Amino acid sequence: MTREELLRRLKDKEDNFTERKVEGTANSAEIRRAIVAFANSVPEGRSAILFIGVADDGTPMGVSNTESIQKKIREVAEKDCYPSVRYQCEVLDVDGNSVLAVVVPASSDRPHFSGPAFVRRGAESVVASAEMYEELIASRNTKAGKILRNKGQLITFRQIDRDQWSRPRLRYEIECKIERCDAHVLQLYDLSSSRYFSVPLDIVRVNYDQSRQRLMLEAIGE
Repeated sequence: MTREELLRRLKDKEDNFTERKVEGTANSAEIRRAIVAFANSVPEGRSAILFIGVADDGTPMGVSNTESIQKKIREVAEKDCYPSVRYQCEVLDVDGNSVLAVVVPASSDRPHFSGPAFVRRGAESVVASAEMYEELIASRNTKAGKILRNKGQLITFRQIDRDQWSRPRLRYEIECKIERCDAHVLQLYDLSSSRYFSVPLDIVRVNYDQSRQRLMLEAIGE
C-alpha cells in the first residue's frame, strides 16, 4: 500500500477496516484485539489499517518511540496470535508527527485466535458469535471459503438435474445473494421470490458466470 493511500485512509472516516488509536491506548491487548479482528474479517483484495498516534477524528497526535511500538506489534502478531498474523508497518510523517500504520491484508490462515475470536461489526471489534465462528472455520475449506468471499454479493444459481440417462439438464437459473455458508449447508436469498432457501454444500459446484462476470453456483441433483 502506497504512502498516498495510507494518508488518504488516515483522513477518511473510521469504518470496518480502519481504526485509530492514540499512543496511550495502544497497549498489547488493544493491538492484539484489532489485528486479530482485521485478519478474521478483511475480504480478499483489501487491507485493514490500524493507525497508532491518531485521534478518533483523524488528528495526528504522533508517537514518542516508533521502534518500541513496532517491537510490541511484532511480539503480539507473532507470539500472541495463532496462527500468527501477517502485517506491514509503515511510519508516516504527518504534520511533523510520527504516525504508525499497521497494515493487515486478507488472511488465508483464518480463523486467528488470541483468547476469543474477534470480527469487525461496523467500526468495532466484537467477539465472534457461534454462527460467525462456523463461517470462519468453513472459510478454510476451499469451496466454502470461495463462497464466503462472495457473501452478500449477487451470484447466479443453477439447479441442474439428471434425466433417465444420467445426462445433466438445467432445471432453472436464478439471481441470488449468499447469506450463510458453513462446512455443510449453503443458504441463499432468491431475489425474484424474496425467499431464503438452503442447499447441501456437498452437491454445490463452484463455477463462473462469464456473461455477467460474477460467481455461479450449481446444485447438481441425482
